Amino acid sequence: MFKRIAILLVVFLLAGVQDALAQMSDTQVIEYITQGVAAGKSERQIGNELLSRGVSTSQLQQLLRAYRNGSTTLPQNTSGTAVSADRTVRTQTVAPDPAETTDRSTANSDSRRKGKPDKTRAAAFDGAFDPLYDAEGYKRIYGMDIFSSNRLSFEPNQNLATPEDYVLGPGDELIIDIWGANEVTIKQKISPEGTITITQIGPVSLSGLTIKEAKGKLKSVLSKTYSTLQGGSSKIAVTLGEVRTIMVNVLGEVASPGTYRLSSFSTVFNALYRAGGVTDIGSLRQVKIMRGGRDFATVDVYEYIFHGRVDADVALKEGDVINVPPYASLISIDGFVKRPMFYELRAGESLSDLISYAGGFSDGAWPGEVQVERNDGRTNHIYTVKSGKFSGFGLQDGDAAYVSGSEVGLYTNRIEVRGAVYRPGRFELGGDIQTVKQLVEHAGGLLPDAFLGRAQLMREKEDRSMEMLSVPLKGILEGNVEDILLRKNDVLIVSNINTIEPKGDFTITGAVVNPGNYQYAEHTTVEDLILQAGGLQEGASLAKVDISRRIDNPSSTSASDTLAEVFSIEIKDGLFDNGARGFELKPHDVVSVHKSPTYVAQRNVTISGEVTFPGQYTLTNTNERVSELVRRAGGATPNGNVRGAMLKRRVNQYEQNVRGAMSKLVTQSTSSKDSLDVSKLNLDEVSTVGLELDKALAHPGSDYDMVLRDGDELIIPEMTTTVTIQGEVLYPNTVHFISGKPVSYYVRQAGGFTNQARRAKTYVVYMNGTAAVGSGAKVEPGCEIIVPTRAERNKLTSAEWLAIGTTTASITTMVATIVSLFIKNNK
Repeated sequence: MFKRIAILLVVFLLAGVQDALAQMSDTQVIEYITQGVAAGKSERQIGNELLSRGVSTSQLQQLLRAYRNGSTTLPQNTSGTAVSADRTVRTQTVAPDPAETTDRSTANSDSRRKGKPDKTRAAAFDGAFDPLYDAEGYKRIYGMDIFSSNRLSFEPNQNLATPEDYVLGPGDELIIDIWGANEVTIKQKISPEGTITITQIGPVSLSGLTIKEAKGKLKSVLSKTYSTLQGGSSKIAVTLGEVRTIMVNVLGEVASPGTYRLSSFSTVFNALYRAGGVTDIGSLRQVKIMRGGRDFATVDVYEYIFHGRVDADVALKEGDVINVPPYASLISIDGFVKRPMFYELRAGESLSDLISYAGGFSDGAWPGEVQVERNDGRTNHIYTVKSGKFSGFGLQDGDAAYVSGSEVGLYTNRIEVRGAVYRPGRFELGGDIQTVKQLVEHAGGLLPDAFLGRAQLMREKEDRSMEMLSVPLKGILEGNVEDILLRKNDVLIVSNINTIEPKGDFTITGAVVNPGNYQYAEHTTVEDLILQAGGLQEGASLAKVDISRRIDNPSSTSASDTLAEVFSIEIKDGLFDNGARGFELKPHDVVSVHKSPTYVAQRNVTISGEVTFPGQYTLTNTNERVSELVRRAGGATPNGNVRGAMLKRRVNQYEQNVRGAMSKLVTQSTSSKDSLDVSKLNLDEVSTVGLELDKALAHPGSDYDMVLRDGDELIIPEMTTTVTIQGEVLYPNTVHFISGKPVSYYVRQAGGFTNQARRAKTYVVYMNGTAAVGSGAKVEPGCEIIVPTRAERNKLTSAEWLAIGTTTASITTMVATIVSLFIKNNK
């Protein structure tokens, strides 16, 4: 049923259902469609009825999305009421790029799983999209994924020119270039003691100096060796080669707190990225940097996200400690805003800041007021904040803001035309459009299949309730009836004649290539319909084609016993057009093309083995017998064993039905003592038919001479002189055939019977598929003697024997007592 409803929603949307004056609720729409389907109404009929009741396109879009997402109930908002169609369309945002939220490491993969998932609101949406929660019910917090993205790593650029304010430290490599009157290059790494060693000068302390300060100090020191530096004929430049690494600690609410070795160019953002990002309860607004045991700076990530301020980031130094505390205030905003999510607010920020973080109001929002829900620990409160008080309204942790939409939907000069016109839609009332006729003309006129007998005019009354007016459309357009003046919000509905007077499809069955239903078209003949169905099949009859027609008399006042009217026609010239009109069909006619009674497909049989011309043969008549087949195959060869000939036959449909009924009967009667074991029934598709070919050839046409059937296979084996003994004998064997010897002789040739042999049931299977039971059965060349196994009897246990003995003794005592009493009474 849900799949059917989803299909109906698509049909209605494709039909161009427009927003109307009054809407049914989502529940009412689903119930109406369900009831219509159960009542057997068509999709078009249900769509027209919903259209006349004012169902909007946006409402159908919302319902269709819900069903595609697997939802079986209507989307709900936080208050438990049905979400309006317009709100659902406007608040749905694009889901985050999967690449932006892909975890970079195992540690980072758990950063959003440390908080408890809040599934209350997500469960209310029941599969529909909720902008505040992800698919698993976790809050969507703005900025939370900035440090877990593969595309934004905050790695420092090592190829930039050395900044003059860069502070040197142990591990940095300095490149000192002197050129001019003197040319020399010195490369030295600053030692752990903070010095570099220069030849002929000794150690020079540079740790803690900036590049600019180090350049001045080196120029002063090196001028003692290179005097041209003081005169200016030589120049000096100091740059960085390899930069040192620094150790920083990242603590608090991050995915992987710990100590990290970073480049000396690294910043707070780079450290947070290396630590896997901030957890769900971590703060993005109050990231603290401790330096030298004191508070050095506080970083607000929102300054970077919203304003692009690079100076919001802080360069790190050796031993810095970064601490991410829990957030102080997390607020949600939903409804008609551009980016509905959770946002972290700092102390002093207001509702106006929250709206700004959410991107401002979206299209269709009502900016005059915002609702804020708050829980004080015991009860819930709701505040309606007017637009002039946004900046002065402070928010608390857990507050939920909601921006409603402007859903009044009132128009002062709108009119609409729907249905069978060239350009259905909404138009402006006034100017050139004042009446029904002018509205139809501006809509491009009527379609050829428009129903002119009656149109409908939906009109809104003063209290906004609806009334329906009949419009004599044909008379108005021809000028015979006074035109009708239109009012605001009038909706003119022009029906389609094919909708209100549907033409039933044709049906064709029987010996055609593509039997089935075909669309009604006026003046269609039987021959035309046969061509549409791909033509006649092989063996189709031209002498008899039946057409059954419904009994349809709308003016009748009494019932009739006649179910249908049947016509039988002959297709004289096949499907060729001789200029004469054939039998014309009416709606719902059923054409039946029969098979020709003389058409029979070839029936083939096979003969193999010791015959002159083995192979496949086609039966020439329905009563052809085995002897005739052997004669056509040239007869048996001298080496052919005619008495051992076997006939294999494929089970036909009738026999399959009988076997199915037999199997069902046996299965149902398994509890009966006389029931058969279903496993003992022969249910194979091919079975062996007992045949005495020698007698059939000796007496053609007799009962021995079987009538052949399509698919039969006659096998005449070569002459054999052996007999096979199997089953419960000491040595199963194949021995030479000796004419006149009984069954017992051959059993002795196999070592005799075993202890488990059921001697009386020994049977002989002959080569032609027949069998005989007992020691007196005749033995022939090529046959098999089979000795079956005797069924084991259940032996009684000692306890069972004891119980039988006890019972016997009791019965004996009872009998003796009865006899004694009888004798006593007779005395």
